[in-house]
Amino acid sequence: MLKKDWGLHHICLVVRNWNDTLDYYQSKRMGISVGPQAMYMDYRDGGPAKLYFNKDVPPTNGGLGPGKPLKETSERGRRKDNYTFMDKDCQVGDLLLEIGENRGIPLEGVTHICFNVPDVKVETEKLLGKGCALMMEITQGGNILENHIDTRKYGNVDISFRPPVLELEKAWIEHYRSYPYLKDWKFHGLGIAVRDLDKTAEYYEMLDIIDFQSEIELDSRSLNPIKVSSDPIESYFKTRAKTGRVGAVAFEFIQPLEGPSIYQESLDSRGEGVADMVFTVADLEKEAAAMIYRGMPAVLSGKPKNGSAFACFDTRKNSGNVMIRLIQREE
Repeated sequence: MLKKDWGLHHICLVVRNWNDTLDYYQSKRMGISVGPQAMYMDYRDGGPAKLYFNKDVPPTNGGLGPGKPLKETSERGRRKDNYTFMDKDCQVGDLLLEIGENRGIPLEGVTHICFNVPDVKVETEKLLGKGCALMMEITQGGNILENHIDTRKYGNVDISFRPPVLELEKAWIEHYRSYPYLKDWKFHGLGIAVRDLDKTAEYYEMLDIIDFQSEIELDSRSLNPIKVSSDPIESYFKTRAKTGRVGAVAFEFIQPLEGPSIYQESLDSRGEGVADMVFTVADLEKEAAAMIYRGMPAVLSGKPKNGSAFACFDTRKNSGNVMIRLIQREE
């Protein structure tokens, strides 16, 4: 069932050093610093927030293995900040990217996607009734501020729920989205590498939170070239994918079939998980030129027979083992 009343709040990226990652997004001009979130300013009644962790559920991280992390632990000493808060956030286009730090994390990457829902308790109980586990709960004054639900069985991404946005937080969001130098990137969704597309689709359909479109097969030989100044694809590959929407967010599950691809690399390096964050742009050629100029090469690009032109940029070693995919926006 399509969750039309689920609104995207943020995507969470967990890394070993949030200062390094935030610096990367800003220095490459992909985003701006906006943390901390209004949620943690204790403007609500009830005093400080309380956290519950389910010790029976393994903590989330950017991958389940195998393979070595693509980024080693930073040797740079931690900067002494004059503030303390849970996370540092980055506004990337219209997406709020929550950057969490865990220095002991095995693999960096996107861990969860957070939605604002009409009733957190109701939506939580629905997923618990489907066999999911409650991973973490944040409360304040008896009110649920955020619940994390373990939906990592396929794709290694969990879902969290927050209540509807209040007026102060709306103002906070609107303020940072109005930043004059923010890129006009519209968040589209996530590309998630999986080993078994059929079992993944069956699992998410069982959760009753997604409506899938028809399956698509991508053959690299069928891609029409576009004007992106990057090395051409030298190797042949084939993938199959299914895309569905959870709220307004596209979940594209991708299973490599033949040949070396960036999605096979993702599976080899950290197992199932988010391989790229996807945005639509008004001028793909212009955005691609800026990305390549700033040291982020296009590792895959082209225009499929049925679909919009796209380009994937290699930002994995510096931004939490996640690529950026830009798609030409159809006006």
